[in-house]
Formats: sequence, structure tokens, C-alpha cells
Amino acid sequence: MHWLLDAWIGTQTWLFETFVSPVLFHFNLMEWFDDAFDAVEFFMLGVVQILVIALLMRPLEKRRPMENVKNRRLPAVDRVYTVLSKLGVVPLVVFVIAYPITNEIELQMRGLGIAPPRIESLMPWLHDHPLVTFLIYFALYDFAAYWIHRAQHGFSWWWALHSLHHSQREVTAWTDDRNHVLDSLLVTLVLVIFSQSVGVQPGDYVSILMVGRLIESWSHANVDLGFGRIGDRLLVGPRFHRLHHALGTPAEPRIYDHNYALVFPLWDMLFGTARYDRKARPMGVEDPAIDADNDLGWLGQQVAGFRRFAAAILPRLAG
Repeated sequence: MHWLLDAWIGTQTWLFETFVSPVLFHFNLMEWFDDAFDAVEFFMLGVVQILVIALLMRPLEKRRPMENVKNRRLPAVDRVYTVLSKLGVVPLVVFVIAYPITNEIELQMRGLGIAPPRIESLMPWLHDHPLVTFLIYFALYDFAAYWIHRAQHGFSWWWALHSLHHSQREVTAWTDDRNHVLDSLLVTLVLVIFSQSVGVQPGDYVSILMVGRLIESWSHANVDLGFGRIGDRLLVGPRFHRLHHALGTPAEPRIYDHNYALVFPLWDMLFGTARYDRKARPMGVEDPAIDADNDLGWLGQQVAGFRRFAAAILPRLAG
């Protein structure tokens, strides 16, 4: 495996020295040297994720679909979301806004003498078990993500943004990245602050994020495959998460208020939001105004989502 690691680092270094470093030097931005080098790796990981979706998940969707795609035009905009997200364009925007906020919070915590201990400090034996340490941090991250996801559905102003993700009638592996930029910013802020508070280090956070996002892409795939009776209760798969995107009906209003977990169904089972069945349901939302997202492109969807957000939050500010 050493040759693979060497090739990865070599590619990262070549991309950085060839394309990124000259730009930083030209615009006198060398203080961003380390962050930019890490950003190149983020970009490379994004390319890998896109290839996994395109070369593995999409063929499975065509071979073993859970439901036949009725309108192949609709998933096209989700591919735009995936490219913008996985290749770092949207994360860069979020980072530029979120970094000063989270950095200030970290400085204030240090000024107050608050330095959350890492799990290894509480359990020194973990120093010899990095995989176990990673899984513990990963579980903590997923626990926080579960409650953030419930908040996205529970607060009307947040649902106004998050509903963009649910408006897709043809859910595929590309749909995971279909999010409003403001929604992504809010989620990132909360998760980074939570991660700082429990001692997750930046390197661990990036790894957790990448593994989690790949699993989330798989859970959105239109694939009639599962992990078995026990496995489906250990890891979120397409069958479990597809119910979360189901269209609400009079018989099952807001059926999508179930199966919130991103990676581990344990949280849904513990807090009473898990629902297991293999009933075929159409995807989307029952609100015609939100369903209209399907007639828009990326920019139009961003504008429509922001308008819903403004309409939801302005009455609260006025009151």
C-alpha cells in the first residue's frame, strides 16, 4: 500500500506546485499555503467520490433499480450539485464564511481556558488503536448529524431550505449533494462547532466527512440492495433512506419525518424515528410550491429556496 500512498501524495504535490502555488504567489496569498495544500487533497478525494458514483453506483442503479426512472431529465441538476460540492466549489464558499466564525469561537474558548480533551486523553489505551478512535469520533459526528437533520425538518425556516433536498422526484446517488448553499453553511457551522467541543482534530474531521459523504451517496442510490436483516440495522442503506424521501400522502402525512440517520440507523431506533418496510412509494414533497423546484436549474433552485427561507423567517423577525 506504500506505493499507493506515495502516488497519492506525489499527485497532490504536483497539482499544488503546478496550478495552486503559482496563483498564491502571484496574489501574495502565501499565508494560505497549508490550507491550499489540504484543499488540493479535498479536490482529489472529490474526484474519487465522483468516479465511485459514476462507475459503481450508477451502473448498479441501472442494473438493480428500486423503481424505474420516469423522468431522466430531473436528476441532471443533481449532477451539477455533486460536481460543485465534491470538487470543492460550494465547500470553498462555505469555508470562507464559516472559517472566521469557527476560528473566533475557538479563540474565545482558548481565552476562557476551555480546551476539550481528546478521547485519547480520557482513555490512553486508544493511542494504540487509531481505528477504534476514528470510529468513536465518527459515531459522535453521526449522532450530531442525526439531531441536525431532525432540526432541518422541525424548524419551519430550516425546512424552507432543506426542502430543496427533498423536492427531487427521481432520487439517485447524485441527490445527496442537492442542498441549498445556506443550508450547507448552517450544517457546517453546527458540525464544526460540535466537533471542536468534543475534541475532533481537523485531520480526523476531514476523514470522517469524506467517509460519511460516500455512505450518504450510496444511501440515496436508486438500488434494490440491502445489507441483510441485521446489516440494515447497522448501516444506513438505500432501502432505509428511500423512505425518508417518500412523498407524503393523506394516509401517511410527512412520511419523510422518519429515518433521519445519515450513517448509523441506531439513532433512529433509539429515538423512535426508525421505520422499516419495503413498500414502494413515489419520491418528493406534497407542497406544489416546493415541488416546482423540479422545473428549475441550480441557480433557480437556490433563489427559490432562499425565498422560502425569507418568507419563513421574516414574520418571526417582525414579531
